[in-house]
Amino acid sequence: MNTAKITILKLIEEIPETKAGEIIDFLEYLKQKKEYDLFIDEDEENELWNLIENDERISLEQAEKSILGD
Repeated sequence: MNTAKITILKLIEEIPETKAGEIIDFLEYLKQKKEYDLFIDEDEENELWNLIENDERISLEQAEKSILGD
């Protein structure tokens, strides 16, 4: 197994079960997206990690705007 998958599995093991639904939804989203649609720039990645680390939420409208653009 490659390093990225090992890291993902370790992170999943550390996540509380109360967040399992969110993780499943996100993984299903990634699974359905085309490869070229998954790339984000460094600023977007940093913003996402900050939200994840601080357990912050954004509205559906904000998420759609981020995904689909202005």
